[in-house]
Order: sequence, then structure tokens, then C-alpha cells
Amino acid sequence: MLTLEQLEQVHPKYKDVAKVANYHYQSYVGGEVYKNGYYLTKYIGEDSAPGDQYAKRLNSTPLDNHVQTTIDIYRSFLFRTLPKRELGLLANNPLVHDWLTDTDQEGQGMDSFLKGAQDLAMVTGACWILVDKASYKVETQAEEIALGIRAYAAIYTPQNVLDWYYERNLAGKPVLHYIKVRESENDEQIVYTCWYTDKICKYVVSKDEHGNAEKITGYDEYQNPLGYIPFVFHAPLKSPTKGVGVSLIGDVANQQKFIYNCLSEIEQSIRISSHPTLVKTPDADANAGAGGIITVQEGSDAALKPYLLQPGAQTIDGILKTVDKAVEAIQRMTHTSAIQATTGSPMSGVALQTERQMLNAKLSDMSDTLRETEIAMWKIWLDWQALNMPEDFSLEYPESFDMRDEHLELDFLMKARTSGVTNPQYQMELDRQIVALTVDDAQIQSKILNSMDSSFEPHVMVSPDGDAVTVNTEQQHNELAALGYTHVDGV
Repeated sequence: MLTLEQLEQVHPKYKDVAKVANYHYQSYVGGEVYKNGYYLTKYIGEDSAPGDQYAKRLNSTPLDNHVQTTIDIYRSFLFRTLPKRELGLLANNPLVHDWLTDTDQEGQGMDSFLKGAQDLAMVTGACWILVDKASYKVETQAEEIALGIRAYAAIYTPQNVLDWYYERNLAGKPVLHYIKVRESENDEQIVYTCWYTDKICKYVVSKDEHGNAEKITGYDEYQNPLGYIPFVFHAPLKSPTKGVGVSLIGDVANQQKFIYNCLSEIEQSIRISSHPTLVKTPDADANAGAGGIITVQEGSDAALKPYLLQPGAQTIDGILKTVDKAVEAIQRMTHTSAIQATTGSPMSGVALQTERQMLNAKLSDMSDTLRETEIAMWKIWLDWQALNMPEDFSLEYPESFDMRDEHLELDFLMKARTSGVTNPQYQMELDRQIVALTVDDAQIQSKILNSMDSSFEPHVMVSPDGDAVTVNTEQQHNELAALGYTHVDGV
């Protein structure tokens, strides 16, 4: 059993990881959460100004949330086509069906659960997935099915994983030997769980009036029947330190904060332009509003006459251009220029293709990591249920995420039709590609293509050996021509 001092010890990287993860998570959520992060730079003397001027600026400054947009774009590509799972002998097991449709015992299916895990991992750098099972003992699997007792998954963000330790086994593979997580926390107590390869320890720690940990008020210990710690570390981009990931939107969050401060400057410039600052001596009496009158004492020094301070319009234009450059930088670093670009000169065809290829490669790496994570989850789940992985079990995630520019392809095909090549077979192939590109309904597309084939003029083709064949469709003609058959005459 750990002491309170030992229980409060954290991993050497935890403080840095938790701080950065909080910043990135607030940047992703936006709204009041981001405003409470106080990411606006304070002006000199703003704290001593009458009224809470900083709070007023926070309330009046909008957030252009590029972090959330980037995550949404990545997720829309990653899960446009859902993974395919071949369960083999597990398909008829009702517990497997429950695991797929309610992975976390809170109503989320496997796909929805992994979407949430991937979002958190892209934002905070990583997440830990626990595959656990209730300790209620039953005699048979039929009792488990009747009581609904099965393994389930839960997600822990880096802020809640306080300490961990890896050690290489005899084969050289790094294995998790210890992990400590903060399960829950309220005004009165904190609940910690420490996982070891042979046991699980749960601590309840009370808080004092200042919110600090006071003493351990509860302790429970359970046996770990698996013999290993059932946590899966999921990180789209891993760091050299085991158990630490790198956020995919770190640079985007910094650019977003920069734009946030620029928008505050724009709001202040507009406010000052609409309500310029009046500079006057204390003796001068000024009435505000349109047609206001300023009264100065007779004999006052002419150099002390009241005057207005008002910024020029070029200030706002300069800030807006700076914001546009920051947005372009975000699109470049996330490889989404081809998707999000709405201003500036259009990208060339080669630039668009290169941009899509870079995004495709980035998404393909994420897809591979997701597949590896789900396979690890399945292995732990099957161990909890005392089941073996079937030989015919397979899990396929999309490997390519390249988007077709249908308008560009259609324009290319139309130009090809007018290129001067009059070969009927060439023109027919172009027509078929245009139909496949412009007709989405598979049945209608098939009917159109069949009707095109029916207009094909039948003829006889002869093989190199002299065998004659009557050809009734263009597809048949192309297949025979590839085998060396030649056109003889019509039928």
C-alpha cells in the first residue's frame, strides 16, 4: 500500500504533458473553456484601469476555431468509410455483439468509441484505453450473458494518467509494468487506481478545506487475473518518451492564439475609431454625443486646446492581412489548402495533387495506428472473456483517402473528346468514363453502359490461330484484341 506522499508522486513528464494537453484541449473546445484560459495578451496598465478592462476584452473577442476545423476535416476523411470486421467464429457470440454495439457500457459502439479516442489523441497527443471487466464472479459464460457481464473499454486523457512505467521483457519488447490513474475527483475526495501486473489497488483520498489531499480514507485491493496491465496507449504521433504523444494541432493552436489576439486588436481599433479618445485639460468642460460642446476658460493657452486621438484605417487593413497570412499558414501545415482555400490565387493542378498526396499519407498513417489500437483492444477483450482469436478474424481500415476532383476530371475528359482523335473505340471509352463520373446511382449507370454496349456493331474477329469469333459488345472486343484477335468484317 502506498503512502499519501507516494500516491501524489507523478511521472517526470506528467506536468509538462498535462499543461500542454490542457492548452490544446481548450483550443479545441473553444467557447467559455477557451476564454477561461486567458490567452489574450494583457496591455500595460490594463489591470490598474477603471473597471475590469481585460474581462471586457475577453467577452468581446471572438474565437476563429481552426483547431476544431482541422480535427473535423481529419475525422471526416478517416471515417468516411468505416472499418470492415470479419469476426469468423466470434460472429455468433452475443457478448461480442454487445461489445461491438456498446463498447464502453455507455451506449457507444466500436466505431463511435474510436472516433472519440482518435479526436482526443489528435488534440492532446495521446489517450490511454483501458479494457476492464467487472470483478463479479460467475461460474459459466451463460451466467455472464444472462447478467450482461463482459469486458468494456474506457478512455483516459493524459491529464488523468499520473504515472507509468515501462520495462523491456526478455524478448526486448517494452511492457507496461505500472500505471496510476485519477478515476474521479470532486470537492470532497479523489479516487486513484494503481495497476500492477498482479494486482489492482484503489485509493480514496479526502480533501481539506483548501482542496488539497489530506489523508487516505479508503483502500481496496483486487487480483489482476490477466497477468498484464490491460491498457492500450493510442498516439497518432509518438514521441521518444514511452507513454507520451505529440499533438497534431500544436502549431495550429499557437497560430489560433495569434489570430485570437489579432481579432482583439481589430475590435479595439474599431471601437476607438467609432469612439475616439478625447484629450483635454481638467478645466475644459465637454459634453459627449453628436454635436457635443466643449467649453474652455477664457485666456487658456491655445496649445492646450482639446483634440481627438483616432487610429487610421490602414491599421485594421494591416491586421486583416496578417490574419489571412496566419490562416494560410494553418492550411499549409495541416495539408488542407486544397480543401479550405477560398481566397488568393488558385492552386495549380500539380500543387493540388501534391497537397492531396501529403494529406493522404498523413491520414494513412493515422488509419494504421487506429487499426493497431483496435487489434490490441480485441486481444485484451478476448483474454478477459477467456476466448481465443479465430484464425479467420480480420480487421480492415481504409488505406487511401485521396479525393477525386470530379469537376477537373470531367473538364479533362471533355477536352480529350475534342482533341481530334476520331477512333470510335477511343471515343466510346471516353463516353463510358464520363458516365461513370457523372452518374452516382449504380443501377442507372449500369443500364446506361449496357445500352451503350447494345449500340455496338457486331463483327467477326479472328485469332492468330485462325479461330473466328463473333463479337457483340465493346468489352468483348477489347478483351479479344488484347489476346491478339483481329477485326475481319461485320456480321
